[in-house]
Amino acid sequence: MTLFLIINILVAFLFGATTAAAGTPSYKVTRADVVKLPREMQKTFAGLQYLLNPYQMRQFLSLQDNDARVEWIRLFWKQRDPTPTARKNEMEVEHTIRVKLASQFYRSKKWPGWDKRGEVFIRYGPPDYRGKIWGEVTVNRGMSPPGELWYYRRHNMLVSFQNFGLKGEYIYAIDPLGASENISPEFADFLLYDTGESLTKKIPQSYLESYAEPLYSNPAQFGTPDREQAYLAARPRELADAIDALMDPDRVEMLPKDVSAVFQADQIRKVANNFEAVLEDTPSSYPFNFEEKTLTFYFGIDQFKGGETRNRVDVQIEIPVVIESRRGSTFEETFHTEVVVWDSQFNELSRKEKVIVLRAGPDVATWSNLLPTQIPLLLEAGYYRMAISVRAVESGKSASFRTTFNCDLFEGQLALSDILFARRISQAENPTVFTRGALDVIPHPLRAYSRSVSMPLYFEVYNLTTDATGVSSYTVEYKIIPHEREKKRFWQRFRQSTPVISSRFHSSGYGETEIQHITVNMENLKKGSFDLLITLTDDLSEQVTFKRGTFSLID
Repeated sequence: MTLFLIINILVAFLFGATTAAAGTPSYKVTRADVVKLPREMQKTFAGLQYLLNPYQMRQFLSLQDNDARVEWIRLFWKQRDPTPTARKNEMEVEHTIRVKLASQFYRSKKWPGWDKRGEVFIRYGPPDYRGKIWGEVTVNRGMSPPGELWYYRRHNMLVSFQNFGLKGEYIYAIDPLGASENISPEFADFLLYDTGESLTKKIPQSYLESYAEPLYSNPAQFGTPDREQAYLAARPRELADAIDALMDPDRVEMLPKDVSAVFQADQIRKVANNFEAVLEDTPSSYPFNFEEKTLTFYFGIDQFKGGETRNRVDVQIEIPVVIESRRGSTFEETFHTEVVVWDSQFNELSRKEKVIVLRAGPDVATWSNLLPTQIPLLLEAGYYRMAISVRAVESGKSASFRTTFNCDLFEGQLALSDILFARRISQAENPTVFTRGALDVIPHPLRAYSRSVSMPLYFEVYNLTTDATGVSSYTVEYKIIPHEREKKRFWQRFRQSTPVISSRFHSSGYGETEIQHITVNMENLKKGSFDLLITLTDDLSEQVTFKRGTFSLID
C-alpha cells in the first residue's frame, strides 16, 4: 500500500496534473496548452491556475492571442478587487508577490516552476509557522526523508512536505503529521499564536515594486531564464536580506514569548488532517478575506434627467454614527466617501470623492444618527459598473460595495424619474449638495421609517403634453401594499392585494417638466416591508407611466 501511494503522489505532480481542488471538476492542462503561451504569460498562468475554476481555465487557454489574454487577466482581477475604488488592486499585488517569491525560493525544473511548497504559498501566503523536519532512519519505520511543516492559523491547517529523493524538490508528505518528534514544544506553543498579515506589510515598501509588478506587464524583466537569474543576483543587498529573512524557515522572532495555554495532542491531529478539507472548500485565500474592521453604510442610486443626452445619477449614502456620552474629550471622525464608475469592460469613466468631518463637543450626550451625503454624476445612456466605498480615518474601518445599473434616458414619451425616499424635504435657505430647485431633499437610502413619522417622497415628471398656453395637466396616484415574501410579479402583487394606503390628486404646471414631492402618513400601519407604486397619467395625451419602490416600517 505504501508503494502504491508513493507512485500515485509522483504521478500527480508530473507536468500535466490537474489543478482543481480535490473533489471538484477538473480541466487537465496539457503541454500543448502551455507552450503556445509566451514565456511571461506561462509564468502568469502558472500562478493564476490556483484561482481558476475549470470553465475559466478552459476559457483562458482557448484565447488565440496575447492581447486577449492580458485583457482577460485585467478583467479577472477587476472583478475580484477587495477595494474596488482604490487605485491598486491589493489582491492582485499580493498574488503577484506570492508567485515571484514561490518562483524564487521553491524553484522546480518541472511545470509549473515551483514545488508543492510554492503552490501552497501562492494559495495561502506565508505560513504562521514554518519549521524543519529532520530525516531519520529507524528499525520500525525505515527511512523518513527530511521535510518541512507549515501551519496556517486562519484555516487551522497543518501542511507537511517531504524532500522526497533528497534533491530539494518537495512534495506533500504521505503522513500529513510526520513523525511525532516533529511536534516540538515550541511548535505546540506557536499554534496558539496568530501572525497573519499581507505580504505588502512584510516586505519593506521601498522594495515592494520589484515584486508587486505583474509579469505580463513587463515581459523584458523575465524574458529568459538567464535574465531572471541575473535580475535576482543583482538585487540590492538590503532587498536580499529583507526577502531572505521573510522566507527563512528558522525565524526565531516569529515564536511567541509568552503562551498561557497548552496545545493538546488531539487538537494537533485535527489540524494535521485539515489540509484536504481546506483545499476543497477554500482553494486560495488572502488577508483581505479576513478583514474585521468593516464599516456599515447604506447607499442608493437615483436617476433624474440631466440634459438632452445625459442623466443625473445621484449616489445617496448614509453612515450610521454613534457617539457615547463623554466628559472633557472631543469626538472627531473623518469619513472619506468615493464612487468609481466603469463601463462594461471596466474602463474607468468617472471617479468622485467627498470628505465628511463629524465633530462633537466634550460634554456631548449619547447621540446616534445616520450621516447623509450625496455624490452626483452625469452619465450618457448605457450599462455601467459602480463601486462605492467609505473609510473612517480615525477608527480605520472601511467597506466597499459593487453594483451595476442601466442608464436609460428620459426621452420621447411621458416618464417618471426614480423615487427618492427622503428623510426630510423642506424649503432651501442656502444651496447645499441636497438642494433641488427651491427644496432641500435629504436622502434616506436605508428606506426604514418609524411609524411615528411621515415618509417624504421626491420625484420628477418629464415630457408632459402642454396646451396652447404651455400648461400641463396630470394625475398622480400612489398605492402601498404589504410586501409578500412569495415570489410574484410586481403587478400581480397589486392586483391580488388590497392597498393599505391609496391616494390620488390632480396637478398642473407650466412646461413639460414638473417637480413633485408628497408626504405619506404611516402611523396606522404595522411594522414590516411594503411595496409602493406611483402611477402618473397625462390628462392631455392620456399617456400613463409608473415607478415602484420598497421600504420598511420599524418601531
